[in-house]
Amino acid sequence: MSTPSHQNFSSRDNLPAGAHAHIRATSIQVTLGSRPVLADVSVTVSARSRLAIVGENGRGKTTLLHVLAGLLQPDSGTVSRVGTIGVAQQAIPFREGETVGALVAETIEPAVRALRELDTATILLADGAPEADDAYAAALDTATRLDAWDAERRVDIALAALHACTDRERPLATLSVGQRYRVRLACLLGAAHDILLLDEPTNHLDRDGLDFLTDRLRTHSGGLAIVSHDRALLRDVADEFLDLDPSQDGRPQLFAGGYAGWQEGRHRARDRWEQEYEDQLAERTRLREAVAGARDRLSTGWRPDKGHGKHQRQSRAPGLVQALKRRQAELEAHTVTVPEPPLRLRFPDLTVRPGTPLLRCDNITVTGRLDSPVTLCLEAGERLLVTGHNGAGKSTLLAVLAGELEPSTGSIHQHGAARVALIGQEVPAWEPELTAQELYDRHIRSLALHNNIEPLPLTSTGLLEKQSQRTSVGRLSQGQQRRLHLAMQLAARPMVLLCDEPTNHLSVSLVDELTAALSETPAAVVVATHDRQMLTDLAAWPHLSLASEAVDDEEPS
Repeated sequence: MSTPSHQNFSSRDNLPAGAHAHIRATSIQVTLGSRPVLADVSVTVSARSRLAIVGENGRGKTTLLHVLAGLLQPDSGTVSRVGTIGVAQQAIPFREGETVGALVAETIEPAVRALRELDTATILLADGAPEADDAYAAALDTATRLDAWDAERRVDIALAALHACTDRERPLATLSVGQRYRVRLACLLGAAHDILLLDEPTNHLDRDGLDFLTDRLRTHSGGLAIVSHDRALLRDVADEFLDLDPSQDGRPQLFAGGYAGWQEGRHRARDRWEQEYEDQLAERTRLREAVAGARDRLSTGWRPDKGHGKHQRQSRAPGLVQALKRRQAELEAHTVTVPEPPLRLRFPDLTVRPGTPLLRCDNITVTGRLDSPVTLCLEAGERLLVTGHNGAGKSTLLAVLAGELEPSTGSIHQHGAARVALIGQEVPAWEPELTAQELYDRHIRSLALHNNIEPLPLTSTGLLEKQSQRTSVGRLSQGQQRRLHLAMQLAARPMVLLCDEPTNHLSVSLVDELTAALSETPAAVVVATHDRQMLTDLAAWPHLSLASEAVDDEEPS
């Protein structure tokens, strides 16, 4: 196999292997810096696989995908690959001067070459050249495996369906991040790869794009391994789930039965883990109490009633000493063998009374970004779901409500001491050398200057484990940074929560916990999202639909 190209979607020069295609990884170990990321991971992606790689943020999902693709060499373990592999990474680099047409041409080049070779073989066959039969059969087999006659049309269909740029002369550098991603994704889906390895492929897609991606993956004739936070996509596409989350025995867990089988198996394993952990802690507490009781009896409890002789006290003392020693030996022998279970998200407690007015805006617009006037009033406990195409102004509206953007027209009023928090699509640009705890502590100090509240300690949110709290921000994964950002936004115990695509980069289990918390908190909550599962989960909420002719609100970068 050739070395993967620099491109976001890598291809291989060898021919499709059809039913024989596979990626087999055995005993994979990867350490980044001093942190073990993958330990003893074994997995096979076959031509029939529909595998989801899942787990909390920072568990090594992207790392494993890169190992499977050959983009990263493991510290130990082996990987074998047969067939052609298409890879979608989250990062989208491009070469200077590269155009949409150049990327398309690179994608279909194996098919174009195969058709040229077939034409040449056809001429040789017509001329009666020696060994022309074998040459023609080989060329026809290659073209057939690549479905070469339909290659460019497949890419064109994907470009149109994803609302990607179809201008072959357009330089990639002049496209927005989202447009570049959609062009590359269209090329990947248009190519006839045996196995697709996809890392968060739903990023930058609207509803039409999500529907097209889902349909193409369901009808893909080869194998598939996907890392995604999109629960609707996982429900529709995946048959097996490789869960990299910590388990009781420290090994990844493979669940069959689709999304429902994974959820049921994971919850069952988690409940069993937590119960055994609690049982062992309870037993340790019981043994401590037994030692304390034996010690008390030795010091005071063994004295006989008044009138009994000294010899009675002396005869009982050795037995009590032996009992204390037995209790101490039992305590020393007892160890908590079950590791501490992972954290669960915990929202801050609020004392705000339901129906309390918190925030109001009247006829607000932002020139070029939010054209239709918006008027709304938010009270404690109220819910609002904001929908609309890219460019409709969802993010703009939330930024205005948060006080981060001045409206062009209209007014906004925040009632009393209502605290407002915006959970944006991306995390801020933090100083990468600071640890997560240091950054959080600095944020807490700034809150203390402006609010008469008791901020939440980082440990109380259930969002970052101890090791991540001590890790520099620059070394945290995107998902871990999103967790830290969420913790910082919850620190002030906000009464109004504004959530702009809150599922971005978060793990499936955390999204489930977040969705439940947003529905239960006494705060007012506004959510803007394209996430299909979240839209389904929050379908009963009041809706605000923003309309716009724009389809892409991103700037070129």
